[in-house]
Amino acid sequence: MKKSLVANVVMATLLLLTTNGCSFFAPKTEEVAVNTVPAGAEVYVNNDFKGTTPCNVPVSCKGGEIMVKKAGYDPQLYRVGRHLGTCGVMDIVGTVIFLVPAIGLFSAGAYTLDEHTVNVNMTKQSGN
Repeated sequence: MKKSLVANVVMATLLLLTTNGCSFFAPKTEEVAVNTVPAGAEVYVNNDFKGTTPCNVPVSCKGGEIMVKKAGYDPQLYRVGRHLGTCGVMDIVGTVIFLVPAIGLFSAGAYTLDEHTVNVNMTKQSGN
């Protein structure tokens, strides 16, 4: 009787550890290539400076805002959307069998960005 109890506890622990939502183990950010015409614009992701164009910037898989600024040009804001990724779908399927994977849906790893390249044609400020 003790052996079967220990075996059940071990199996339950393994099941819990392996089905707790694969989204927690997925990357939380994805690279987005940002290009502008003309090049050399400052790039901000969620108001944090990340570099000058052309560049690749990390964006949370939950989505974010990319702002590009260049002297003499109007600032441009681009919102990067998201959709449920493969890990998120696996968490949903796992939830039907065992409730714990639903926790993974609260993680950024459950999502995938809609765009991986942002191309911006900068507009000259009026009067310049």
